[in-house]
Amino acid sequence: MTAEAPFRLPGVQNARRPARPLRIPLPETPELQQLNVKLRPETPDDIPFLIQLYARSRSAEMLMLDTWDGDMKKDFLEKQFSYQYLHHSRYYTNADFTVITMADRPIGRIYLFWDNDGGRDCRLFEFQLVPTVRNRGIGSALLSALLRQAQTLKRSVSLHVEPINGARRLYARFGFLPVGAEAKGGMMMMRWNNGPLEQGLRLAI
Repeated sequence: MTAEAPFRLPGVQNARRPARPLRIPLPETPELQQLNVKLRPETPDDIPFLIQLYARSRSAEMLMLDTWDGDMKKDFLEKQFSYQYLHHSRYYTNADFTVITMADRPIGRIYLFWDNDGGRDCRLFEFQLVPTVRNRGIGSALLSALLRQAQTLKRSVSLHVEPINGARRLYARFGFLPVGAEAKGGMMMMRWNNGPLEQGLRLAI
């Protein structure tokens, strides 16, 4: 892999998303300002960081693959990331692909599709922080900012979460409710519709 093509699937050319302004920026709340957390549009230069962030999200799985060496795991994770990246680019064309920063350093990502359900719903389809900044209230502050923006725009917010994920309980405390049965793959859909906006909760993600 070269610097010009940090990842590439067979037959896929120019897969990187162009940098573009956020369509619906989240408000810079006092909580985010106090944490020195800001949001900015994703750029192609963020891809190496995003690959590392994705790999960290699957580190527990990789530990169980004791028959794979480091190169095999690295190759697998880069390919899986590129599949996800292309899927997002294709099915969430107008989404806000946002990088979370602290003191101007990237610490995570939050991806929002405001056109879901004909523009009546915002789909939160990626929300990750690096492990070193978790349990500081950053996730809760971001979630609260998102819900405040959704309330202003009179939109619901939906997401998918694994039933065993501890974040599910916190989503529920913010007013997210399960929608229907578990989807294929064991993911549960939850939706917030003008629920609570507590700012003191902490999201361990």
